[in-house]
Amino acid sequence: MKKVSYFLIILFSTLLVASCYKLVSTYAPSEVEPGQTFEVSFTVIDDGSDRQDFVTDWSFAGIRVPKGWTVTVPEGAHRQFAEDWVYYPDGSQVNSSHDMEPCDKLTQFYNAVCKKTGYTWAGFKSVQKIPKNISACWRNGCDSIRITFLVTVPEDVQPGRYTIDFMGGDEEDDAGIDKYTSYTAAKDSRLFHVGTAAGSYVSNRNAALARTVIVTDPTAINDLKDLKDPKDLKDLSGRPATKQTRIIIKNGKKILQR
Repeated sequence: MKKVSYFLIILFSTLLVASCYKLVSTYAPSEVEPGQTFEVSFTVIDDGSDRQDFVTDWSFAGIRVPKGWTVTVPEGAHRQFAEDWVYYPDGSQVNSSHDMEPCDKLTQFYNAVCKKTGYTWAGFKSVQKIPKNISACWRNGCDSIRITFLVTVPEDVQPGRYTIDFMGGDEEDDAGIDKYTSYTAAKDSRLFHVGTAAGSYVSNRNAALARTVIVTDPTAINDLKDLKDPKDLKDLSGRPATKQTRIIIKNGKKILQR
């Protein structure tokens, strides 16, 4: 009986390892301006396992930004990449995109595990369970997965250097994240599988892939009349600027109105 139990433990551990992936790259622009919305992303690949097990799971991803910054996800935020001719047994393509949506519970978990003064996590989950097979053998599965976020900087942000961190994971269980009552109950799960931030539960961390974004200081003016042709000035939405417009656009350049 003990031998059988030991064998099951080894087998279960092997399956977990087989489905693991690692964080290999992140992206964010080096410089942004107050009021700007920009794209950031992280990419994972297989950890080198030779197994070819297909899995269908819920994907989870989070991004940590300064408090007051806004994070959303574009349509098809979850992208899987492979050769066009690679298909799953049900006929669906491996090279595909999937939608994600905000996940308050994941946000709470990540904020509880990886705290940082002045920063906060925004968590997201896939809208549906996603069939995927991250595999070292690209002929049998997708070779990478990329998660994309849209980050908006407040118009009144102070110029300076800011750090953006990422975290991600998945859950194969149908209940997904809902089966966990607290982050401590989820600490051994794959929700904390890859990331750039320090955290006791993150199993595959690469701090070097955290991104530094510099918020630049727009040119300042005291009044619209200080500029030539004020009628041609626009606000961030493309509408004509007024005296109340804090940041205006002139010839593609952002100008702060004090």
